[in-house]
Amino acid sequence: MDSKQFLDPETAKVYSLAAQIRAVLYQQPCYCRCDIYDGHKSLLDCFVGKHGSMCSICKKEAVYAYTQSQKGKTAEQIRKGIMEGEWKDVDLSVYRTPTSSK
Repeated sequence: MDSKQFLDPETAKVYSLAAQIRAVLYQQPCYCRCDIYDGHKSLLDCFVGKHGSMCSICKKEAVYAYTQSQKGKTAEQIRKGIMEGEWKDVDLSVYRTPTSSK
């Protein structure tokens, strides 16, 4: 989904980051149980609709995947980190301030 659809700065920023790494998110699991409840096949599925906007687990995993991909990690390395729970350390509060439109 387009990040501009969200008024909440945190959600808008996370959706913007997710859009930049679609190929990476497609290769990642999600640990919020959306595979069982919503039929999601990957973390990318959480961000094609509004599900990711309401789930802090999805947001943390997406931010983790983005930051790790920016460090040059492969999708496989990112998946290993997600499976080991490294996403739990992501601080979403840094995304709660609106970005400047300058």
